[in-house]
Amino acid sequence: MRLITMIAAASLAACSQPNAQQSQTRASATSQDKPGDPSQAGEGPTRAQLVGRWGDNGDCSKDIVFNADGTFRSYTGGSGNWSLNGDIMTMSGVAGTFQVRVSILNGNQLLIGNPDGTIGISQRC
Repeated sequence: MRLITMIAAASLAACSQPNAQQSQTRASATSQDKPGDPSQAGEGPTRAQLVGRWGDNGDCSKDIVFNADGTFRSYTGGSGNWSLNGDIMTMSGVAGTFQVRVSILNGNQLLIGNPDGTIGISQRC
């Protein structure tokens, strides 16, 4: 659910000019953040299952597109590369690196474990 929100925030953060304290805080948070652990997690996804357009809470106007070539683009204009190692999806762009734990609920829904421990659901658009 918060996958797109987190990517949007990271993309917007890249537009502002960080001061030294913000840069240090962001670097510390990135190295310490761990993806959430969805207790209802289904099976781990494959790259092919993640390729496509995804939204949160039934809202496809705020989407993210994962391409087969390992790139992504968010509705905010943020973009970068994504990879999958088991059930951990890593997204990297100008704002830094972000990881979430991803499980398949069904062919059209993903369970997302966010670094702050919250769980969300994303749907295929």
